[in-house]
Amino acid sequence: MSTDPVPAALRAIASDERVARAEEALREATAQLRWHEALRRRWREARAEAAVRGAIASAAVEGAVLPASVLRGAIAARSLTGASTGDPSLDAVAGLWRAGVRLNGWMADLRGRSRPESPGARALLAALHRDVVGPLAVAGRLGLEEIAVPRPPGRAPVEAGPGPAPDGQELAARLEGLVRLIEAPALPALVRAAVVHAEMAAVRPFTAGNAAVGRLLVRHLIARDGLEPTGVAVVDAYAGRAPAAYADAAAAYASGTMDGVVAWVVWQAEAILVGLDEAREICRSVQAGMTTPDPAVPATAPGPGAG
Repeated sequence: MSTDPVPAALRAIASDERVARAEEALREATAQLRWHEALRRRWREARAEAAVRGAIASAAVEGAVLPASVLRGAIAARSLTGASTGDPSLDAVAGLWRAGVRLNGWMADLRGRSRPESPGARALLAALHRDVVGPLAVAGRLGLEEIAVPRPPGRAPVEAGPGPAPDGQELAARLEGLVRLIEAPALPALVRAAVVHAEMAAVRPFTAGNAAVGRLLVRHLIARDGLEPTGVAVVDAYAGRAPAAYADAAAAYASGTMDGVVAWVVWQAEAILVGLDEAREICRSVQAGMTTPDPAVPATAPGPGAG
């Protein structure tokens, strides 16, 4: 039986001096955030606000610009129970917000010992994809049969990415590798999250919504693996502010060189650091009573095509 080369490859990336320095900076920043006064009792509110800000930032990467006040107003009015509101920008942001709320439900409590069980990789990918692209299906821009299901052979993704998207057997093999990467125990947290994100953007296993799901997976994995246990870092913020730098870093990864992969991982670390800055701003907003708490929309609420 051959040994899976993925763990050794990720550990080699993690041992690069540039990556090691980036991870050290991240751990210092996350340790400081973990003990912020606002997270002693109001961490649920902070996570709810992170889902709002993450949705706004991620949608901006995809070209859907919406003021955060509009999303907060719709949440407060409980008008997002369906997959479509008739406003394409709000629908796109709302799908991302639902996915962020779902992730909140899988995060460990910051007070106490409650730790919900994370789903397996395939169920995780399907659930997030269903949330993100559900509005597209309702609007008739994507077939219901394409929700939460990998692209069939011969079906090209509708979104661009860093290089040509694999197809057929190559796609199946890359997707299987992605599943193993998400589920493998004891991998370097930063490198795992970065490579999962990059593989989603490069492989594009779904017809649409791949990079957005990749960014959501970063938030999930760094919380699950203990790199950023608060779940408040807005990891999409940097990509939303500097989409050209995001595209350049993804292209470096897709080059397949060690330097390119390392450059991508360092970019991912920078994105998380920016997200931690946003998390501290969230904590200040929570303390000032300037956020809109999540109105208890179930994290497991099914979207279109859910069984």
